[in-house]
Amino acid sequence: MSKIYILLTLVLVFSSCSTSVPTIVKYKVASNVDINKFEATKCKSKSVKVSSVLTSSSLMSKDMSYVQGDSKVFEYSESAWLNNPNLSVSRELVKMLRDIDIYKSVQEVKSRSKSDLIIESTLEDFMQYYSNDLKSSFAVVQINLTVIDSKTNEVLLSKTFKSKIKTKSLDAKGGVKALNLALKKVLEDSSAWLIEGCK
Repeated sequence: MSKIYILLTLVLVFSSCSTSVPTIVKYKVASNVDINKFEATKCKSKSVKVSSVLTSSSLMSKDMSYVQGDSKVFEYSESAWLNNPNLSVSRELVKMLRDIDIYKSVQEVKSRSKSDLIIESTLEDFMQYYSNDLKSSFAVVQINLTVIDSKTNEVLLSKTFKSKIKTKSLDAKGGVKALNLALKKVLEDSSAWLIEGCK
């Protein structure tokens, strides 16, 4: 009987010392852009290099933030990004540029090759927003794209694209789905704009 009592005591002592750590769910940025290809021969002889996406320090982190009301910023405690949003958006942008197939080649910023054009991008917004009463939520993605002649540094094209999507659920998962849909819309709009500029 005393052995059972000692065993139960040890189990209780060790279980009280352990702390439960919430599991962090990691989410991926994925736009799944639908590309409508057009014949755009004007740019087919041009090579393009995509610069690193410029953005705020908060979007260079894997921490997942949201905004309540006009200005209160909070972080989800049990959700995070798999990769930094600026890095993920940069990869999605490069993929879109390769898919539209209007340039001779599309290189990432780390490539040592020289290019005829440079595409600079600024990720101005990539955030989930809640109303003050937390009863509604939406996601906003806003990106500015600028096409620059690498020899003359002349700005050839520049435009800001924005998409706002209402979330289907009031949590991080709903926010991620809405952000991915908003990014898809922004990249589809920007691809059509780039194609039109190369006709």
